[in-house]
Amino acid sequence: MPQQSDAKLLEELTEVPAGWSLATVIDAFVYLAAFLGYPPADRAREALSGRLVELWAVQPAEAQAWLERFGELKTATRQERLCEALLRHGAAECGKYKGGPWYFSEAGLLRGEPEDSAAERERCAAWYLQQPHTRDRCRELAERLVSAEMSLETARKRQKLEEETSERRRLEAELQKSQEEGRELRNRLAVAEAEVSSKDAELQTAQSESANCKERCEDLAARAADAETAAARMQQELGQLKEEHATTKERLSQAEADAAERRLEVQRLQEETRGCQERSQQAEVARSVLTEEPGSKAELQLEKAVLQERCDQLRQQLQQTSAKAEAERSAMLGQLSALWDERGMHKERIRELERQLHEEKKQEQESHHSNFASGTVSSEQESDLAEHFGYNLVDEDRASILSGSSQSSVKQNCFMLDAMFKVRMDVLREGRDLQKGSQVVAGDGKTLLEVVEISKEAQAGEVVDLWAGAAMLRVTPDHRVQVPDESGEAGRVYVPAGNLKAGDFVMLDAGEPVALTSAETRPMECKVLKIVFKPDLPVAVFSSPTCILSKGHKKKPTTARRGGMCQRGKEAVDPIDEGASIPDTAAGEYMD
Repeated sequence: MPQQSDAKLLEELTEVPAGWSLATVIDAFVYLAAFLGYPPADRAREALSGRLVELWAVQPAEAQAWLERFGELKTATRQERLCEALLRHGAAECGKYKGGPWYFSEAGLLRGEPEDSAAERERCAAWYLQQPHTRDRCRELAERLVSAEMSLETARKRQKLEEETSERRRLEAELQKSQEEGRELRNRLAVAEAEVSSKDAELQTAQSESANCKERCEDLAARAADAETAAARMQQELGQLKEEHATTKERLSQAEADAAERRLEVQRLQEETRGCQERSQQAEVARSVLTEEPGSKAELQLEKAVLQERCDQLRQQLQQTSAKAEAERSAMLGQLSALWDERGMHKERIRELERQLHEEKKQEQESHHSNFASGTVSSEQESDLAEHFGYNLVDEDRASILSGSSQSSVKQNCFMLDAMFKVRMDVLREGRDLQKGSQVVAGDGKTLLEVVEISKEAQAGEVVDLWAGAAMLRVTPDHRVQVPDESGEAGRVYVPAGNLKAGDFVMLDAGEPVALTSAETRPMECKVLKIVFKPDLPVAVFSSPTCILSKGHKKKPTTARRGGMCQRGKEAVDPIDEGASIPDTAAGEYMD
């Protein structure tokens, strides 16, 4: 409620405060509607009517809520209902307060004192309803409010129509856009259907290829199983042959020991025979000296007879022993020859088994590579299958072999100038003597490889000396040497020579793993060979051995038997040998 000092008379109002609500404006209007013939009140009422029309139009919810407080009022039209509601509200407001002026401020209305008497309230309300000018002014305001409602409804309809028109245009644009998108989608659908058809065809082709690959994989699995069975059988045969080879070596060693024992026996008999001959010569000399002594002649003759008999016995024993030794030697030589032949057959059989195993694995790998060329899916399946059966597929075109010392890959700048290559099965040639067009024997022992490129001007600053028992190889550090696989057999595992150390196992040409007794890397400025072979297959290469010079057995000189002691047992001396003698051996025995 505003204070009295801030308020003004309501009939002096010229402009309705902006903060007044719809109900406050209605209260002020119905109060001024009872004034008659007072111009300031008419102006204030006109200002309130205009403001009420504006609020009635912009606040339809509040207006309807105010009107609903009076119920239906049993009127025919909305205008009559509004007029009746204004009259009743004005009568109620007039009877509620005692007579006196109303005041207003920005905050609202300041009414008079409330009326306590109910009779007075009813009398004031009846008076208000009986005033004709009050009803006319309420009817006029109701007409203006209905017109405002109709204008507002028209504006709403117009706005709604415009909104519907805008919405229709938007929907038409969206429809057109949707139609264009539909056409684009139909085109894309057609393209997608074509792609699906193409993919279906590709899928059918892939399924067909997959079925073929599956059949090839099954065939490969069967072949791999057969290869494993054959490999196991060959490994078993190889083990048996190795055992037979070891037995043969033991028998050969025993035969050589027996032969050495026989040679010692023959030497002992020869020495005993020479002793008898010397004693016989001494007896002859003694006999010639004591010829003049008649008493000693009989004794000398007896001694001579005894010595002669002993010499005959020794000679006969020597002949028997020599004959027996010769027979045993012949038998041992025959046995030794048979053993060597058997050893050669065993080694040849071992090589043949290794070649068969290598060829079977190579055929399996070729089948694997051909399947790989047919497609990625079959390649992956076959690769997994090969790994499942324990095969490690490598490029054999770049592998080579170092026979006699190690296994290695052919690589530029790795061969020494004095490296020995097989040009025939029984002929070796140094690498420095090879030239373009030369032929060497491959690691399989039968294929001939042609030298298509060779360079002898390359330099190396470091070499590696590998010793494995009696086998020795000198190569550059990057030369790859074959080592046994996890099972201890010859596989496709290669290690650079510079990475090897004493105790590591390497493969010899016989297919046996041997531990390195020494692996020494040292600086050395030397020339090395760049060699390219065609076809690019493993090649056998040896390090040139260091030789020890020796002579053959010297010719035994012819000695003349003489009667003097000074000539006994002397032989001609070779001035080159400086008196060195070599013991006699059995006839036909080889001597170094």
